[in-house]
Amino acid sequence: MHGVLDRYPWTSHLTCEDTGSELYGLAMRRSEAYGWYSTGGWTYKYQGWGEARIVQDPGRWADCLAGGDWTQDGRVRELAWMSADIPNDVRESRLPVLHVARILSDAMNRLGRVRFTGLHAVLPLHELVGDASDDLEAMRKWFALADPSASVPVSVTAATGQAGWGKETAVRDAVRERLGDLAEVDVSAGQLDLSGMADVDGEHGYNKGRERGVMRFACRAPEWSPDVAVWLVEVVGDALRAVACAEQVVVTASLASPPDTQP
Repeated sequence: MHGVLDRYPWTSHLTCEDTGSELYGLAMRRSEAYGWYSTGGWTYKYQGWGEARIVQDPGRWADCLAGGDWTQDGRVRELAWMSADIPNDVRESRLPVLHVARILSDAMNRLGRVRFTGLHAVLPLHELVGDASDDLEAMRKWFALADPSASVPVSVTAATGQAGWGKETAVRDAVRERLGDLAEVDVSAGQLDLSGMADVDGEHGYNKGRERGVMRFACRAPEWSPDVAVWLVEVVGDALRAVACAEQVVVTASLASPPDTQP
C-alpha cells in the first residue's frame, strides 16, 4: 500500500520496525473484527482421512511478516506491506489480496490521514486453481454503482518476465472482457510508469530485474480507492492466467497523475 501518511499526534508513539510489530498488531485486531482469524496463522492437528495433519482454520491464508515506511516528509512511501502464506491443501480461485489490502488500509487510516496513491501485489498465479469469474463479476457490479460521470486515470503494470512476451494484446483483451464497460484499458507504450509508487525492491518489491518483461496499461476507472486498485490488480492477474502467464508476477495499480504530495 503506497501513499502519504499524515500521522495523528496521539499515534506518534507507535513505530514500525522491519518486522512491523506495531502494524502487525493493528492489522491483527482488524482481521479479528472482520472474522478473518487465519491472519493469525494459528494451526492445529486433527485426525482426518486416516492421518494427522496440520491445517489452517478457517483455511484462507496465514500471514508471515508485515512492515511499512511511516516517514513524515510528505513524500509517497510504501506505507504498509504484508506477506501471506497459502496452505498447501487450500488452493482457491482468488488470492486474499482484498483481505490483506482492507486490513492494511484500515490500520493506516487509524494512524492518520492517508492519501492513497498505489498498490502492488506479488501474485503466485501458478498456485491457484478454480474459476474466479463469478467473484470478479460481483466486484464489477459493486463498482457499477459509482458516479457514471467520473473517470480517474490509473496506470497498471504487470511484471511477467519472458512469459508475457508477445501477449500484450491478448492480456489487454482479457482485461477488457473482465472490466466490461466500467473501465477503459489499453496497452501503453513508453517507460514503466510508477509515479504513484514508492521506490522499493527486495522480497516485497517490484522485482525490477524483470523490467524487460513488464506490460503497462493505461486505464480509466470509475473511482480511486484501495478497493478499486485491488479490483484492477485481481482482474489483470486473472487475465494473465487466462493467457498462460500463470507464474509469479508483480502487478501494480497507481494513480497516473497523483496529486501534489508535498506539504
